[in-house]
Amino acid sequence: MKDAIKRGIVKTVSNGKLFSRHGRGYSKNELIQSGVTDIRVARKINIPIDPFRKSSHEENIEQLKAFLKTEDPKNTTKVKPKRIKKPTK
Repeated sequence: MKDAIKRGIVKTVSNGKLFSRHGRGYSKNELIQSGVTDIRVARKINIPIDPFRKSSHEENIEQLKAFLKTEDPKNTTKVKPKRIKKPTK
């Protein structure tokens, strides 16, 4: 089994000092900059996503790029399109 990807790094300021810690996941902007255009693909290959984060950090983008190079590209393209419900009469 492959190693799971680590959670994204979040930087915070407390009492005038900069701290970094592990967050819940990666922001959408970090995913787009690393090459993942569809969030459903990221969820399928178990990349943690934090929908509330707006920031993007270079460390996280580089970590995602390295993970995507090791990931099998066959698994990333198989995403079913959303199902459209037909109206009832």
